[in-house]
Amino acid sequence: GVTAAVNASVQPILARYIERLRGELAAKGYQGDLLVMNGNGGTVSAARVAAEAAKTVMSGPASGVMAAAATGKAAGFENLITYDMGGTSTDVALIRDARPLVSNEIEIEYAMPIHVPMVDVRTVGAGGGSIARVNAAGLLEVGPQSAGSDPGPICYGRGGRAPTISDANLLLGRLDPGRLSVRGGVTVDVVRRIFDETIATPLGLDVEAAALAVIRVANLKMAGAIRMVSVSLGADPRDFTLFAFGGAGPLHANAMARELGVPRVLVPARPGITNAIGCVAADLRQDFVQTVNRPLGALAEGDLAEVFARQAAEGRALIEAERVRLDDITCHYALDMQFVGQTHLLRVEVPDPRCSMADVRAAFERVYFNRFRVELERIEANVVNVATSVIGRRPATDLTRLIDPDGRKATLEADPPRRRLVSESGASEVPVYLRDDLPLDVRIEGPALIEQMDTTILVEAGWVATGDPAGNLILEAVS
Repeated sequence: GVTAAVNASVQPILARYIERLRGELAAKGYQGDLLVMNGNGGTVSAARVAAEAAKTVMSGPASGVMAAAATGKAAGFENLITYDMGGTSTDVALIRDARPLVSNEIEIEYAMPIHVPMVDVRTVGAGGGSIARVNAAGLLEVGPQSAGSDPGPICYGRGGRAPTISDANLLLGRLDPGRLSVRGGVTVDVVRRIFDETIATPLGLDVEAAALAVIRVANLKMAGAIRMVSVSLGADPRDFTLFAFGGAGPLHANAMARELGVPRVLVPARPGITNAIGCVAADLRQDFVQTVNRPLGALAEGDLAEVFARQAAEGRALIEAERVRLDDITCHYALDMQFVGQTHLLRVEVPDPRCSMADVRAAFERVYFNRFRVELERIEANVVNVATSVIGRRPATDLTRLIDPDGRKATLEADPPRRRLVSESGASEVPVYLRDDLPLDVRIEGPALIEQMDTTILVEAGWVATGDPAGNLILEAVS
């Protein structure tokens, strides 16, 4: 099938790369562990990864989700919606109780499914480099086409001539042109002229109104993706914290939270390298799925426990063979279930692998009701898959090492520089702060801009940003 084809095509490339990497590391005297990220949010040793190369698909987005889970748990927020907006796309995922949702199937290009356990990440074509255009019907479109990194947005100064989300943010005063221009030679006036010719004039708007329209369309696309991993799965965004990262995520996160009713936004200390941090923080992990596809009533009391035990034993043996220092090995059990006659599956967590069939039925009915608000007591439940995740817990990563507390100022700057910021409510002069200078216990009322090397954070009017000891910023609406 598709999974076998993907594995066969990726395997030799990955094997050669890992062999070359291990050789170069050994030549430079490295004697530590070499772990590789998998799409399920866990790591596996380099010696084993090529054998199941298909499991590395989507490992980049998955590592960002794992970093969010670790950062959020340390900050006291275990229920998160992750929001990773980069240059070409936005990835979103759901985390409950510091554990991301994992799916046994994802779709790659042309809706082709891969059947391996992976963090359930949804992607939408909206990033900083997404191109805005007015179509033949006179309607504004944003993405999925992207200017990429080269030539990139107009404001990069690399010869780009297509207006993008980043260019719209620049025209609205959200971005510092001095921080964006890579090769120089492009002024705000050039961006404004191209935006006027290609977007504003065809829409009958002034340039700033057109830029606001581009941001509005992009935000609605990204909000739709977030609803796909929350509302469509029976989760209320109001019960979660939005974890914003990627180069552009913190700039749009406040608007996302407002649109979705999310009560707070958590911006980590280093949003631009969050995916890399996830590789460091991730645990070892082995996932097992066995298809049984039988009605619950046809299963004996010990049938599921037998499968769970076999999967757990195999997972423990594989992880112990890695010879990586671990604090603990834990197992999580779940069933993929449906009512007989249905096509969609629901993941049902099983806290005790020896639970009774009555307990399984009750747990499934709770999950089904939470998702659909319907009770189907007279229809037989069907167990499709038995799944076990075996996790080797590595020593926790000290996330406070990402910040330099000694280089920060004792108090908030009294008279920071200001910049003209355009919003839906009009234009105003707002303070601009450097994040690395802020005291860890900072409190900043919006509207304000907070800049750092890898991102810019927009705090809207009516919201306040507060710091914590780990260098995170938490944005909340002022009550």
